[in-house]
Amino acid sequence: MRTPAPGVDASPLVTEVDAGHRAVTFQWRGAASEVRVLANKLTHDTDAALMERTGDRWHRTYVVPAGWRASYRLSVDGAVVTDPLNPRVWRGFSVAETAPPSPWLAPRAEPGHELTRHPNGWRYDPARPPRATLVILDGEHWVDDLPVMLDNLIEAGALPPVTAWLVESGPDRARLLTCDPEFVDALPYEGATVIAGQSFGGLAAVYAAHRRPDRFVAAVSQSGSFWWPNGPEPEWLTGELARTAPPTVHLQVGTDEWALTGPTARLRERLGETSTFREYAGGHDRYCWRNELADALITAFAALPR
Repeated sequence: MRTPAPGVDASPLVTEVDAGHRAVTFQWRGAASEVRVLANKLTHDTDAALMERTGDRWHRTYVVPAGWRASYRLSVDGAVVTDPLNPRVWRGFSVAETAPPSPWLAPRAEPGHELTRHPNGWRYDPARPPRATLVILDGEHWVDDLPVMLDNLIEAGALPPVTAWLVESGPDRARLLTCDPEFVDALPYEGATVIAGQSFGGLAAVYAAHRRPDRFVAAVSQSGSFWWPNGPEPEWLTGELARTAPPTVHLQVGTDEWALTGPTARLRERLGETSTFREYAGGHDRYCWRNELADALITAFAALPR
């Protein structure tokens, strides 16, 4: 792969390889004995993370699918830092992407909602009378993005007006989101309710739609942890779904999520025609999830009666 031209102090550099692939070159400049790229799931292998050095310039190029994105940091002699050559920083991570961010995240001049604090998280109420409900798990991570996203989607007519519950997981997350019946039974709902989550939250969302089809008409799972639990009987939920009619689920998983490929494929087979699926270009990454969630919600709510 061609080394970046001297004097190009920008990172990452993105160039087209072919219609379906891009070359993404990360750079760092300065005195160091070792520099690594810590990009979510892309550089999981130790050798793959190492940058090469040309003079005082460190660089590493990866070929990724068109549309790929990731949050990342650099490790410089063991110190983890954001990329000083990249001005784009999100929640303490640098951002690399080969496609524009989701247009549904564009800030609005005036909010179209009311957001109120509740014991279990936050409640979003749209300006117009709601016709459906959304529950999103790990709600503490969505307080900034979800209200903006929903305002834009509702204004464009891509979603019906929805009430949304942003349910916190808190320090007991690993227990609550691994198919805990008491947690699911305590979740809010009203009318036609879609539930969404990521990672363990994606597992919990599908479990909720399975356990309480009387409350949750569909689930959105981004990078669901369907391998759970570790041990002699993995993928418990996939086996459990054989007992009843499968719920309606929209699944998403990243191209770099090697550990989820098999479990997700087996869950899709069990769900059959009740599921829809999208593979996005990226890893197990909140930056990916925030960009992919809007399209997932459009898919899930489109199946509801209007």
